[in-house]
Amino acid sequence: KQWYQRRVRGDIVTCGQLSEKKASNSAVAKICSKEELDSMYKKVQEEFDIYISQYKFPDEITKSGKKKMIKRLQIDFFKPIRRKIEREKLKRKKATNPELCPKRRKGNKLCDSKNKLRIAIDCSFDDLMIEKDIIKLGKQIQRCYSINRHMDDPLQLHLTNLQGKTLNRMNGFVDGYQNWDVHLKSESLIELFPPAEVVYLCAESENLLSTFDDSKIYVIGGFVDHNAHKGLAYERAKAAGFQHARLPIDKFFTIATRKVLTVCHVFEIISNFCVSNSWTSAIEKTVPERKGLEVLDGKTDSETNENMGAGAETCKTDSISHLSDRILDGKDEVS
Repeated sequence: KQWYQRRVRGDIVTCGQLSEKKASNSAVAKICSKEELDSMYKKVQEEFDIYISQYKFPDEITKSGKKKMIKRLQIDFFKPIRRKIEREKLKRKKATNPELCPKRRKGNKLCDSKNKLRIAIDCSFDDLMIEKDIIKLGKQIQRCYSINRHMDDPLQLHLTNLQGKTLNRMNGFVDGYQNWDVHLKSESLIELFPPAEVVYLCAESENLLSTFDDSKIYVIGGFVDHNAHKGLAYERAKAAGFQHARLPIDKFFTIATRKVLTVCHVFEIISNFCVSNSWTSAIEKTVPERKGLEVLDGKTDSETNENMGAGAETCKTDSISHLSDRILDGKDEVS
């Protein structure tokens, strides 16, 4: 309720203050009053109280565990009213300063993209992750989708082996992911693609990635493990007969920590490389400062249009770096 009061009763304008603006602009959408929002919020609160009173908690649950479960249920239960509040706030903002609210820009659809480079996120590790790490993986997948949908020519993004705990998380907390412009697959990599086409990106690989081939599919391991299962993705790739490679970070930079990056950082490096054709530029824009990245003396790659597959030269975006606001949970490392 305190969150609601800050968001709704803070510095927003009232309907009375907007009446003059609405009179001059009949296209402005109907805006709910604070009293209407109060009424809606109270109704949801009453429904939630009834829901919790009838909810059957596990017999063995602890007091702290029950509080955490109630908090998670509350977040999901109040999501529609929070969305409603945000929409009403946006309407008020548009009514007062229309120029401050430009239409959100979206890139092309995958089917219309001139870039045919295929990138997959392998979600086959969720049996090795706790719930907190599943949540972080879900946020990183959302981040990858956000980066891709803002590109003029997005990459061909695949989510493979989407089932189990990861799928449950997406169903419960990521509204509308079924409508994402990505290739959502419950099958495993070995069922979807010939092993000769798969290149698994692993920090432990001895093979250095220099460019991309549109006939291959490059796989990022969807795994948040905090170094608990070091090299697992690499071992699985070898066991499955997949090719493997690592990003050329150590070719151009020294790094103070492990070379393992998050799912969204790897995807963002690849996206930036599609724009600049420069590994140094792509890596510098993406890798966070906490990694202690330093350029090796004399080690820079020129921005050339090397052959990285058909359509590479046309893969452009206004700026992917403007999307690099770090999600809080995206800082954790993955294998």
